[in-house]
Amino acid sequence: MWLLYKLRAVILIVIAGAAVAYALAPLVKAFSGNRPHLRSLGIASAYLAVFVGLGSVSVVGLGPFADDTRSFAARLPDSLHRLDAWLAQSVAAVRQVLAPRLGAPQGSGTGDILAGPVQAFVSNLGQYAVGIAVLGQSFATLVAAGTLALVISVFILADPAYFRRQLFAVIPAAFRSDAEALLAEIDLVLAAFVRGQIVIAVTVGLAATLVMRLMGVKYAVILGLFTAVTQFIPQVGGAIGLIAAVAATSLQSPVLALGVFVLYMVLYHISGSVLGPLVIGHAVKLHPVVILLATMVGTVLGGVVGLLLSVPAAAVLKVLWNFFYARFAPRWGLEDAPAPDGIQVVAEPGARSGAAR
Repeated sequence: MWLLYKLRAVILIVIAGAAVAYALAPLVKAFSGNRPHLRSLGIASAYLAVFVGLGSVSVVGLGPFADDTRSFAARLPDSLHRLDAWLAQSVAAVRQVLAPRLGAPQGSGTGDILAGPVQAFVSNLGQYAVGIAVLGQSFATLVAAGTLALVISVFILADPAYFRRQLFAVIPAAFRSDAEALLAEIDLVLAAFVRGQIVIAVTVGLAATLVMRLMGVKYAVILGLFTAVTQFIPQVGGAIGLIAAVAATSLQSPVLALGVFVLYMVLYHISGSVLGPLVIGHAVKLHPVVILLATMVGTVLGGVVGLLLSVPAAAVLKVLWNFFYARFAPRWGLEDAPAPDGIQVVAEPGARSGAAR
């Protein structure tokens, strides 16, 4: 356990790569079919489709944002000059009112109010540069980890049965039927969660984008893409997407922001009550408290990656718990637990008669 904790960063990268492979497996199969000689082409086509799609959405969405940024940068000097003049007049007026009462000299300064903060900023420029360098290193580390995860996912997709062969090579023949059933249950849970989350995220993000475009929201594409990404964050992802969309839209129109708030509430209700049970089904049965605790533990141990992988890891641990509890509960004199669907539990010799067979 100590070694696993020390290697948690590497393990999280491997798990992230496996999650990407799990998500892209249906797309690879759609491109290559059941023909092994076309699998490499299918993998390349799947990644190309994903990258082209994300790049196109980003370019379309960032267009209005880039135009507004250039316009803001062009108006910034005049805006700062007007702000500085207004601050100087305001400070001079306040001094004229308060100076006689406080017995302090009024002063004739209407100098640059922004000069002090600018000088302070210049004097601390070295500290700011160090902070930016640290952020740059963190971003570079994150990019490197993401690249490694993608490389690992390519190798997993190229030979998906490799780890299965290696695992069953060291499992005694007497336990292979149980191992097959256990892996099938884990595969069901992971497939339901990973692919279901992708379907829900794409559906919610696309619906939010289309409706906001019809409503006239300026950054509809960017907000819709951000909403889709936040759907992968357990528990709080919906709130993050809602707050970002409402805050960005309120700068355009308060009435429009209210409409976006209603839109997101409707979308999240449909996602939770219709899409979730329809796509994910009952494969991932976790209590909200368990999900909250899992996300907290995942965030502490693995940061953002641990947060994203916490719920599927908790679902897999639940499958393992149900499997081993059903086998060992009779031996320890505990209450029998029903075996999960698809897992056949064989009683150990000497176990009491109530054990599941």
